[in-house]
Amino acid sequence: MNTPLHPKLLDQEKFPPLDLLSIAIENAVESPESSFEDIAHIVESNPNISARLLNLANSDFYNYPIPVANVPDALSVIGLRNTRNLSIALTLTRQFEPSAGFPVPIEQFWRHNIAVGLCTRIIALECREANTERYFFAGLLHKISRPLIAQMFPSQAKDIFERTQNTGTHYQNAARASLGFEESEVGAAALHHWRFPENISTLVRHYNKPVLARHHVRGVSFVHIANFIVSALQLGYSGDRYVPDFSESAWGFAKFEDAKLTSVVEELLRQLDSVCHVFLDPL
Repeated sequence: MNTPLHPKLLDQEKFPPLDLLSIAIENAVESPESSFEDIAHIVESNPNISARLLNLANSDFYNYPIPVANVPDALSVIGLRNTRNLSIALTLTRQFEPSAGFPVPIEQFWRHNIAVGLCTRIIALECREANTERYFFAGLLHKISRPLIAQMFPSQAKDIFERTQNTGTHYQNAARASLGFEESEVGAAALHHWRFPENISTLVRHYNKPVLARHHVRGVSFVHIANFIVSALQLGYSGDRYVPDFSESAWGFAKFEDAKLTSVVEELLRQLDSVCHVFLDPL
């Protein structure tokens, strides 16, 4: 983290704990005594997650040239650390329900976030970045703060959402006024608690203000641009009535060529439904 989080966010008991599968995968990945087969067996112990990882490995996200038929092959395509992060993300998409503090249809909320994750990763690929899955996770979780705020600060959350809907104030501004800190700090604190690496949590923390990201300013700018594109295209719904403000400096930080924008949008729309199927559809 670049600067300390707000004191209200240091109580880790406020955040949902990791599920047992994600803990088991993480422990196995970190253990020098665990083999690839050991990790595959852990994943296979959960049929739901196994099926979704197989579907992702066979989706347009990876565009793998041959069918991926089993869990070990899926883990080879996805990577072990990405498998751990995906197990958490797949759990989170089923953990929250609409509430008085954030009454947004949960499928629409996650469709927006999946689209931002995909768009961020596609921009990173166009810019020839390495390890582009981290950009997907940052975009996917960039607004995880909103259902978390509804759980952690229910009275303020209701006021924030009502102000957003009744006055047209952007959620981030209403949250700052009500909570006294940036909404994205909540998401960054949660990712820190769930032991996501800093190169993901920092992108979540500063996606609204890329200039604050210091050493991660280019990656944060990818998320910022992707959020603007997805909001303008009205893919899903994250609670804001209007398209968010755009930081012109983010375009410069990203070093993204204008001519590639059309191809990014086309690729986003090509991938979106198949990846939403992996995360959101019942099996």
